[in-house]
Amino acid sequence: MSVSIQSNAQSALLSSLDQATGALVNPFEYAISKRIKAHGKTTYRVQPTNSGATSAGTTISWDLPKSGFIRSMALKFEVECAAVALNKLTIPATGFLNAIERVNIESSSRRVLTMDRAAIMCAYSDLGKEQRDAFERGLGMHGKGANRYSANSAASSAAETSIEVFMPLLLSCCDASNQSLQTGFLEPIRVSITWASSFSFARSSTVAAQGAPAVYSDYAITVSRPELIVDSILLPPADEDATISANFGAGPLSSLVYDYESETDQTATMSAVDAEGATIVKEIKSTACATDIYFWVEDDGAYDSDILLGVNRVPLPVEHVSLSASGQTIYDQIPAQFLGCFGRRSLRDGFFGTCASGGYENASTDDDGEAGKSAYVYRLQLGLDNSKQFDSGALSLRELNSPTLTVKMARLSASGFRRTSPGDVQNRPVKMHVVIRKLGLQVVDSSSGRITSLLSN
Repeated sequence: MSVSIQSNAQSALLSSLDQATGALVNPFEYAISKRIKAHGKTTYRVQPTNSGATSAGTTISWDLPKSGFIRSMALKFEVECAAVALNKLTIPATGFLNAIERVNIESSSRRVLTMDRAAIMCAYSDLGKEQRDAFERGLGMHGKGANRYSANSAASSAAETSIEVFMPLLLSCCDASNQSLQTGFLEPIRVSITWASSFSFARSSTVAAQGAPAVYSDYAITVSRPELIVDSILLPPADEDATISANFGAGPLSSLVYDYESETDQTATMSAVDAEGATIVKEIKSTACATDIYFWVEDDGAYDSDILLGVNRVPLPVEHVSLSASGQTIYDQIPAQFLGCFGRRSLRDGFFGTCASGGYENASTDDDGEAGKSAYVYRLQLGLDNSKQFDSGALSLRELNSPTLTVKMARLSASGFRRTSPGDVQNRPVKMHVVIRKLGLQVVDSSSGRITSLLSN
């Protein structure tokens, strides 16, 4: 007999554990404990109902066909601009995400789910590295795909000269299958996207000679050919009828949904070089049941140099964060760099997923003092598990007195934040975004598929 088996047989601890026979599992005993029945899948393109709404500040909409269960959706559009000799199109590290103000899911002109640009950044920061990389490439973030708008080339409506932009919609209805939009039963669903009030984030810069600084100028871009790409799961008619009967056969279905709510931005001024980082204080006004509180700080000014471009419209590093309410401290000056140590757990048995990866690209650059990393979108995790596929707890903000978030920015210096030319970005205007991921109850009428109410707290 194996000595390891003999040793285990003498263990009092293992003997005690073996008494819990109901928990014993033989991993070598073949059994199918759970499987999903084979189904159909289709990906299709939807054209907007108002295709001309592509200028800054307008809202463009798509009506979803009544077919299947929506698994995921993505926005695709093209960017056009005129060629300027010895110039190239330049955009901040957050790419063409800056062209989007808000994404809504609507039903009968009522907003069901919503995400603004700040919330999209928060959801993007939670993605795994592979998905995050695809998101960045689709939106031209961090210079990915910059060869598409190199010097002396126009992005025009001619074939193969426009810039193709692709953005997955990170709405909560795409986080888990039981949150999917059942378009075959629900009343007509509309996706609406509001463009940013200005496309001035895009500028032209000269192709600088060696040693000469680039010169930045205003540059007009045009959005064209927007379409929605929808990934849908199709069930056989009998299975779809059975699913609808299971969900709605006993009357109106009350279901748990997740949405994002953005607080009013808190403005501040970046510190001077070698001074203590600016402190930003924000009282949270939301009364929702929050599963997560996200925050991130960005430079709110214009840019006219390579140095300012490096901090413009991107997440900036924070030194520490505190959260207090009703006279108590909930988070007490937690170093922001290690905030992940206090969240992103996995509940393991019977649940889903693994701990989310961080937003640093690699070990050699994870603390290089430069702006723009997705890790600088910070998250206070109030539930027990990092997964977005189920509810693992929340904090009701309604019963708290003056919940306040206090954030101290990282020191601006040659050895801290913005190590390269820190003096060029001192005293710049900044703003802090605070985004609440919240729980809600949604009621769907069992006869008409009409979404009748949405309770946030």
